Parts: sequence; structure tokens; C-alpha cells
Amino acid sequence: MKLFTFCCFFTSLFSIAQSYKLTGKVLDISTNELLPTAAILVENGNAIRADFDGAYSIEVKKGSQHITVKMIGYESLDTIIVVTGNAEFNFKLKPDQLEEVVVAAGRFEQSIEEVSVSMNIIKPSLIENKATIDCEQIIEQVPGLTVQDGQVSIRGGSGFAYGAGSRVLVLVDELPMLSADAGDVKWNALPVENIEQIEIIKGASSVLYGSSALNGVINIRTKYPRNKPETRVNMHHGYFDNPKRESLRWWNSNPYYIGGNFYHMRKIKDNFDLVVGGNMLSSTGYRQGEDEERFRLNANTRYRSKKVEGLSYGVNFNSQFARTGLFVLWENDSLGYSPSGGADPNSESTTLTFQDGWRTNVDPFISYFSKNGGQHNARTRWFRTNNINNQGRGARADLYYGEYQYQKFFDSLDMNITAGFSAYRNIIVADLYGDHDGKNIGAFAQVDKKWRRFNFNAGLRFEYFKLDTAETKYEIGGSTIPVQPVFRSGLTYKLREHSILRASWGQGYRFPSVAEKYAATNLGSVSIFPNASLQPERGWSAEIGFKQGVKLGKWRGYVDVAAFWTEYQNMIEFTFDEYIPEGVVPQLSDPNAPNYLYDMIGFQARNAENARITGVDISLTGQGQLNDELSLTVFAGYTYMNPITLNSDSAYLSTFSDTTTNMLKYRYRHLVKGDVQLDYKKWSFGVSSRYNSFMSNIDETFLNLVIDFNGFPIALGDQVLPGLPAYRERNNRGDLVFDFRTSYQINEQFKMAFLMNNALNREYAGRPGDIGAPRTFIGQLTLSF
Repeated sequence: MKLFTFCCFFTSLFSIAQSYKLTGKVLDISTNELLPTAAILVENGNAIRADFDGAYSIEVKKGSQHITVKMIGYESLDTIIVVTGNAEFNFKLKPDQLEEVVVAAGRFEQSIEEVSVSMNIIKPSLIENKATIDCEQIIEQVPGLTVQDGQVSIRGGSGFAYGAGSRVLVLVDELPMLSADAGDVKWNALPVENIEQIEIIKGASSVLYGSSALNGVINIRTKYPRNKPETRVNMHHGYFDNPKRESLRWWNSNPYYIGGNFYHMRKIKDNFDLVVGGNMLSSTGYRQGEDEERFRLNANTRYRSKKVEGLSYGVNFNSQFARTGLFVLWENDSLGYSPSGGADPNSESTTLTFQDGWRTNVDPFISYFSKNGGQHNARTRWFRTNNINNQGRGARADLYYGEYQYQKFFDSLDMNITAGFSAYRNIIVADLYGDHDGKNIGAFAQVDKKWRRFNFNAGLRFEYFKLDTAETKYEIGGSTIPVQPVFRSGLTYKLREHSILRASWGQGYRFPSVAEKYAATNLGSVSIFPNASLQPERGWSAEIGFKQGVKLGKWRGYVDVAAFWTEYQNMIEFTFDEYIPEGVVPQLSDPNAPNYLYDMIGFQARNAENARITGVDISLTGQGQLNDELSLTVFAGYTYMNPITLNSDSAYLSTFSDTTTNMLKYRYRHLVKGDVQLDYKKWSFGVSSRYNSFMSNIDETFLNLVIDFNGFPIALGDQVLPGLPAYRERNNRGDLVFDFRTSYQINEQFKMAFLMNNALNREYAGRPGDIGAPRTFIGQLTLSF
């Protein structure tokens, strides 16, 4: 009897402890799309993550089991499953309409509410609605951000850089797109037709991304296929109206552009993803001589291994050829759309240049998601820029980049670890800069930890850089080490659902580009001089912010307020001065003489100053239904900035056009951006606006060129940009530009749109001498199938 009782008790215990295998997939409840890396947690049991195909397999005990399934951007699912044996069960999650998912902030998918820095997101719908022909157009719509000659400034972090060097790192799928020589980005070469979303980080981000992320990061995420194949074609035609000032019009027949883009994406045999896209544009340009012809192709591929669970690999590709004309200096303020020296390409006096350029990147990658939740990513990029200039100033630059990144989600600890290393090599062969060779090696780590209502993060990076013989030098404790260390930290606190406080502090740095150190050229009568002794610039950014989710019926959005403080050391600026070699006596009489004084004055990149920028950023974003037939989308913000120099050197301050203030050159005090769209049945109506206050401080050289000749000042007037003083006096109240658009969805396949950019035909300028486009009429036809 005792033996029988013991056997029954043992059998009962065995039955209770017996485990079974639960398998299945995690899906989107509305689209049935597979959801990779979703977390499956069993109460008082195991915790695992789904693989890249959304598939999972977990051991569970017999009986009723409480299971929670979590996925960024989706509402958590809590369910009870009665386990009686091995079983298959699919979990279906409902999207969280208020939660936005981003990658750039921590290099892994997370809710924007968990991010401790300010971020903005641009969705592909806005890109299409505004008939965007290149990424610069849509980036200009971001609150607190401006673009001058292709160079991005976030919250006043950059001035006028003359086309070389960038304090904002531009990425495509987390890989850098700044050229190896000039450190610039050509916005028209980026795959605007194949964008999943654009993520903008405001503030120093060098810990995760290295040099050039001193002022922030713009990460462009490209698309991959969903369950159903998708094809989209956009065709657009733009027509430039006559400007209000008749003197600006150089044309007899109005300039125009015509172009289009397409993409097709599909899954093949359930484990191969393919995206193919392209873009073309032909433009006569509203600025005389700045014609443009370009053609681009791109492709994304990804193969998910059937033999090795969790393994995927592929190659992405993008290549563009462009033939363009470009000038920097106008003829005068009355002929602001015409180049200095005329537009005759055979004239020796013209400042108009013509260039054929190739930009090609090939990006092999491999990713492995292990059963214990670790993710291994290896990404590589070969990026070539090849520019052939009509004045014999061509340059070819190759960037070879590779990085390895490891991530581990500890679901039971609510913690994520990201760590890795990167390396690149630059090889430059150039008439403009000479031949150069650069190397970079970096290692980084960041921890994100949730505890109750808090979310902490901290990161550290070490980076070594070498360009020719110049190497990294970092002073610490009286010693010099050959690596640059940077640190960041941040936290968020959830006051209640969708009400988040945040604070962050992060360091940044930037090594000067080859162009800044070695470029030797001229812009008409103004020369650019090299500076081989140029040193890296460093800085830090801090902010305190509050994000509040807003729900008005079915409309969802966020209000975000942030106060920021940024400081820079050794900030690099192009400075106008005399560059007379030692022992040379300049003379003024013979322009052909080798010691002609005018040939020895111009601009040079220098470590000009220390600077501080403080301010406030306020933004509102959201979308949703106002009623059954009317929906509203909003993307707007206001930024106040106080950018000041901390340099008290009188000689430096005398280069400011307004010596009564210490405000940094080429910055604005106020920026307002807004885009609002209403959708009613098949109709859409939208308006965009952009306002910047007057740029009160620029280089005094542009207004009054004065040189020191043997101790005597010689005033040469406004010879660099003739007429600029009068132009600034007439246009000293800032700029306000409105764009209007309307569209009609003919059927599921066809959509027709009409746009009017700069609808009030406002004359406005970014940097001195660069007057924006007049009113532009655009028609667009979109085909989707």
C-alpha cells in the first residue's frame, strides 16, 4: 500500500513537472505580416524571442500557462493557454497607434518614448505627398534643421561650410554616406523612392556612430517587402514661374524639370526579399547654367537561410550618375540667378563649373539571431565617389567600411546590451586635394536598462583616426593617448501612460575632412587655401525634455518640448584672411604676376573658436481620423536658438558683420516649420510653411572686403558678392515660405496631385548669394499596383 501511494505521488509530480513544446508565429492582427524578434514570456517560466521570420519555439509546463507577447510598436498581448501536449499556436498583435518605432537612437528597435534624446521621424507618405525629387527637400521640413549648400545644421550647430565637412552624420541603413574626401553628402544620390522612414537625432551622437555625428544623425531606413508584392511609380513635372524682380529672370522660356521614380518589392519563395528602385531627373534649373541630368538605380536583397535558423544575408546596392552645373557667387544682387563672370562655359572669367559625377555603394551584410536571443550583425560598404570637373579639379575617393555589432535582449532583466567595433579606410586620388590615405578604428558599447518607470542608458566609445601622418591625440592627465574617448548617458521616466520625462548628456567630436585640410582652389576671384595643421573639433550636448501623447478620438499624436545646451571646442570655420608666404612681397599692379596680392587673399578652414548654443525646441506630430470621412496629419515645430561665440579675440570678432553681438555667423535665432494635411474621402489638401528669422551675422568680408597691405588697410568694397549690403538691407525681416498641394485618389491604382511651392513667390535666401527658387508649379501622377 505504501509502495502504491509513493508511486502515485511520484507519477503525479512527474506529470506536473512534464514540459511540452509550444511553437508558432507572431503576426500583425490586421495584415498577417510576420513580426520578427517579438518577445514571448511565460509567467514563472521561460522567455524567448521570435526569429526573423516571426517563428518561435518554447518549452512550457502542462496546465494553464499565462503568456505575455511583446513587440515594439504593438500593444502587449496577455493570454492564458491550456497546455496538454505539444501544440502550435499563433499570436496576433494589434498595432499601438501612438507608439513610433525607431532604430537610430540605440541601434536597435525601440519605442520613441524610450529614447532619451530629441528625435523626429519622416514617413514615406510625406515624401510622396510633397512630390519630393531629392532628400534635401524633405529634410528641410524638419523642425530645428536647416540646409545650406547641402550642409545640414541641427539647432544651429553648423554655419556655412563651403561644401566641405559635415557635423551631421548621414546614414543609409546605419552605414555612413559622407564622401571619403569632402565629408559631404549629395542628397540627390540617396534613394528617395525606397524609404521606409527617416530618423533624425538632434544632438551629439558620436558614441554609437563616431566622427561627424558631432551635431546629430540622419538615418535613412530603406524598405523590405511585405507579404504582398508592391510596385509604385511616380512621375512629376515642375515649372518655374517668373520671379517678382524682373532683373533676376535670365530666361526667355521658363525653366522646368521632369522626372520620375519607381520601386518594386516582393518576397520570392518565402525566404528571399527583393527590392528594385530607380530615379531620373532632367532639369534646366532656375539658376543660370545649373542644368542637371541624373539617373539612379538601387536594389536591396535579403536571403533567409532554411538550413541555419536565424541566419540571413544579402547585398544592397545604389548607384547614380549626375551631370550638373554649379556656381557659388552671383553676378550681383540684381542678377542673383546668374553666375559671377557669366554663364559661358568657355569664358575664363566664369565661376560656373560643370561636373560629371558617379556615386556608387555596394553593401554586403550578414545577420544571425541566436536561440538565446543574441543578435550578430556584420555590415560592410564600398562607397566610391568619382567627380570629373571641367576645370581639371576632379577627385576620386573610395571608402571601405565594415562593422560588427552584437545585441542581447535580457527580457527577464528588461535590459539590452549593444556592443561592436567598426573600421574604415579612405583612399583619395584628386587633382583638387592631392592623394591621401585615411584609417579609422572604433569600438563602442551601450547598455539600456528598464527599472520600474525608469529607462537608463549609458555608452562609451574609443576611436583611432589617421590621415596620412596625422593621428588621433587626446590629452588626459598630462599624457597623450592615440584614441578619442567619448561618453553619453540618458534616462527617461514614465509619469503615466504616454507621458515621458527625459534627460541626456553626450559627447561628440569630428575629424576634419580631406577637403578642409588640403583643398586648394578658387571661387571666381576668391581663393580657398589648404590648412594641413587643422585639428579635430569636439563638443557635448545636453537636454531636458518632456513628451506627451495626445488622443483626440481616433487622432493620435505627440507634443514634445526640450531645452538644450551645446558647447563646442576648436570649432572649424572657413575664415577670410591674407595668406602671404614668408618672404614674398605682394604687389597690386600686374594680375598675372605670381605675387599678385589678390591671389593671396581668400578663405581657409581654421579652428576658429569655442562656442555655446542654448535654446528650446517644441514640436507637434500626429495623425488619425477626426471623423469617419476626415483625417488630419500634422508635422510642426518651433525652435529658439541662442548661438554665441566664446572667443574674445578682437581680431576674430572683427570678422563679424555685426560686431555689436556675439551671435555666431550664419545662424538663425528663430525657426518655425509646419506641415498639415487633411484627407477627405478621395481628396487631400496640404500646406507646408517654413520661417527663419534674419541671419544677422555673416562674414564682414562679403559686405566690405578690406585687406592689410604693408600695415595699411585697403577697402575693396563688396567685390566678393557685389550688391549684398543693399540686398540684406532690403531683406532683413526673415523669410516665410508657403507650399500648397492637393491630390485626388482616382482609384486604387492611380493618384493625381498638383502642388505650388513658394506659393506667394517670396524672394528668400539661405546663405549669402543663394536666392531660393521662385514659385514652382508641379504635377504628379502616382501608380500603385
